[in-house]
Amino acid sequence: MKILKESDLEIGDILIFEDYDFNNVELINNFNESGFKGAFYYLLHYLIAWFDPGKEGENYKNIYHAAIWGNVDLNRDTNSDPLLKNCVVQAGTNGIGCATLKETLTHKTVMNVYVCRLKEKTSSFETDINKSIRDFYKEKGYYSFKTAWLLAIICSMRYTKGQVFELLEKYLHSKIAAKYIVKMILDSINEYSNHNQRKMAACSPLVGMMYKNAGYELPVNIFELWQDNKFPNTHFDLKNLEEKLPLTSYNENDEWPIIKETIVTPRQLMESPAVEMIGLLRHLKK
Repeated sequence: MKILKESDLEIGDILIFEDYDFNNVELINNFNESGFKGAFYYLLHYLIAWFDPGKEGENYKNIYHAAIWGNVDLNRDTNSDPLLKNCVVQAGTNGIGCATLKETLTHKTVMNVYVCRLKEKTSSFETDINKSIRDFYKEKGYYSFKTAWLLAIICSMRYTKGQVFELLEKYLHSKIAAKYIVKMILDSINEYSNHNQRKMAACSPLVGMMYKNAGYELPVNIFELWQDNKFPNTHFDLKNLEEKLPLTSYNENDEWPIIKETIVTPRQLMESPAVEMIGLLRHLKK
């Protein structure tokens, strides 16, 4: 994979963060430094990564965070004159902020940053996406921990081995019904986020909302790890389900469509068919 430098980045590039392997010593150190809060923040990286394992097998990546490359006012929070610079714009524990690339790549939790770029851009893309970035960035807001945990729940629903999925399948005695209800839950979450974007600010949802508001909503895979992406054979009474749920265009042989969402995981952004990975940025020593 191509190793990139800052001059290779373009406005609107999606930055996907990979952490180092989980380390018990680091967990204990974070606990000793900041108590349970420190341990929580350390574990949060891995909860997101572990709930959303991807399809990399032995090449597994601890994908835990997403940001975007934008041009914003570094002096937003001061009374100084505006200072517009290209930087990493992201949702963190202090709300929506920015960081230089050097600050980002020297952080102890950043092993690699994968750079994903929209495949098909319009002539106005850079202007459109940066307007959307600045619109979110103008207000610091706050980080939504509820959304962060919601991402973990979504991952547990969208995989066939997810706990929420397994509970539904067991209760309904059908993979088809479980999968359909999970889709309805995801659709409902997405619909809520469309009307409450400022309340849903977390790392990858922020990037998804920036793209949506700019007119370039990113399609993502809602289900993964099915061997053939087809519905399995089942003896479930589909007619009985139709009486309760709107399944007018539903066929057990249909593939699940790629849909557009804003409450998405970092890995979903990375795997979106609308983007391509152009290379990576490596950790730098301070």
